[in-house]
Amino acid sequence: MSVEGSAEASGPRPVDDSPWEAVARFALDLSLALSLEDVVRSLVRLGVPALSADGCGIVTPAADGGWQLALSTSFTPGLRARFLYEPADSPLPACRAAREGRTFLVPDRDAAARVHPRMAEVVDVTQRARWALLPLRTEGEVVGSLAVSWTDPAEFTAAEVAVLEVFAAHCAPTVQRLLVAGQDQRATALLGRMARALQRGVLPDLPAVDGLDLAACYLPAADGAEIGGDFYDTFVRARGDVVVAVGDVAGHDPLAAAAMTRVRTLLRGLAYDSDDGPGALLDRLDAAVAALEPGITATAVLVTATRTDDGALDVRWADAGHPPPVLRHPDGTVEVLQDGGEPLLGVDWPAARSEHRRRLPVGSVLVLVTDGVVESRDTEVMTGIGSLAQTLGGVADVGDASTVCAALAGTLLDPDPDPAEPAGTRDARDDRTLLVLRVPASTGPPEPAPAREPAGDSDTVTRVVVLSPEPRSAPVARGAVRSVAGTGGWPADDVDVAELLVSELVANAVIHARSEIRVRVASTADRLLVEVEDENDRLPELLAHDDDALSGRGLQLVSGAAHDWGFRPLPDAALGGKVVWFALRRDRA
Repeated sequence: MSVEGSAEASGPRPVDDSPWEAVARFALDLSLALSLEDVVRSLVRLGVPALSADGCGIVTPAADGGWQLALSTSFTPGLRARFLYEPADSPLPACRAAREGRTFLVPDRDAAARVHPRMAEVVDVTQRARWALLPLRTEGEVVGSLAVSWTDPAEFTAAEVAVLEVFAAHCAPTVQRLLVAGQDQRATALLGRMARALQRGVLPDLPAVDGLDLAACYLPAADGAEIGGDFYDTFVRARGDVVVAVGDVAGHDPLAAAAMTRVRTLLRGLAYDSDDGPGALLDRLDAAVAALEPGITATAVLVTATRTDDGALDVRWADAGHPPPVLRHPDGTVEVLQDGGEPLLGVDWPAARSEHRRRLPVGSVLVLVTDGVVESRDTEVMTGIGSLAQTLGGVADVGDASTVCAALAGTLLDPDPDPAEPAGTRDARDDRTLLVLRVPASTGPPEPAPAREPAGDSDTVTRVVVLSPEPRSAPVARGAVRSVAGTGGWPADDVDVAELLVSELVANAVIHARSEIRVRVASTADRLLVEVEDENDRLPELLAHDDDALSGRGLQLVSGAAHDWGFRPLPDAALGGKVVWFALRRDRA
């Protein structure tokens, strides 16, 4: 962690203040500090000149029990990287001051060597002969240490030590405040991760069903506990037809998630060995929810599907207050199946729900969503359904359900909202679910994507998909790559390479991160960029080639096949995480 020390970055340095005037300005500055970097900037701007020093830093506890050092940029980048982190038992006096609550005054190299040989090493590599290392103590607790350095050796005077102690005393409560805020932020992030893991655990893996191509995307609510009442399910009944359901129990909190699992389990139990159609099944589910789960209400759309001899799909559906399905015909036209509008589940409606039927030819795509995808405070459900229909009609590659799902998710699930929009006004307060059912040909490979002209210089195509840490996420990531690359007119060989590499990176994230995975694909006139983000802090390491190794080949493949690749930590250190990326160039000669 480094902090700019230039006047341009930190504002003008007061040069005429006495040390005590600088202390007063420093105390005011700290009241506005929002990060440890802000504290060091204030030290650079006010403390370093007042102390006639050459550098400074703050040592605070790291999340794993060690010590993290925030240093001013008067130290070189190499030095800052070298001393960025120290273990819990580090012998460096900066860490000992934070650990033991002692002050260490090091006037020269000989004194440094007496403290510890590593301190003498610090003097040698920094070319700073004189160091003061003071504990940051507040309310009887040591929360870190202050390090100040000078190039020239000299003994410390009582007046200097008094000023140093006052600067440290002012730093301590601010550092404590920031550390507590960081702990709260990490705790909130951990709760969010736990909530997302719970949600992933209760959402099923889509089964492999002969004659059906299925894919689903789920995005939790952006606020609160990040867990909610959306559900989807697909299973084969004892009679041989397939049940596909999407629903939404009211709420987006752990209670809604728990209710959702019970409603989904009720549906499975009622449907599995039953010959009822979707309308009768929803009627029975409505009665069961009203009797067994009083107070719970939910919406749902229920589809049953049977493959016909000519490869088409005989589809029947019914709804309970749910947004209607949207159908894309093989010729690319899109239809909203508006029949329905029946009452919610949980009201014990006395009349029978309507049932509808369609024959879906090979190449048809049926999309089911929850209201979070199509409804917001500014958008009515049917207006949102119209946008969904328009987006579905514009999907270039409908060769498989994963590609369609990735294309729709990148546009409709809005995982990357406009940062300029005021906080609290974005409609990500509801979780969002999208399920795609495609009717594939009974034999042979999926139909190819339509040929497209290369994108012009000004064309940029971007998709973002948010995935669960499950093996099934790799096909969705490949679908996003295929969709963007197809729209951008990339050669088939490059698309194959990009699909292979994104599969490797997503597989690494599934195995090592075990967190939500965010894939961003962007195509410009000459570059295809793929970024895979996860919540694991550990940065990847490119290992030496070893034919006998059981792991480590993914990055070797990325390194060898991509034109450029790299990785970076996410900017929010409190939340952690990283991005691994690769890029292909259109002309790779």
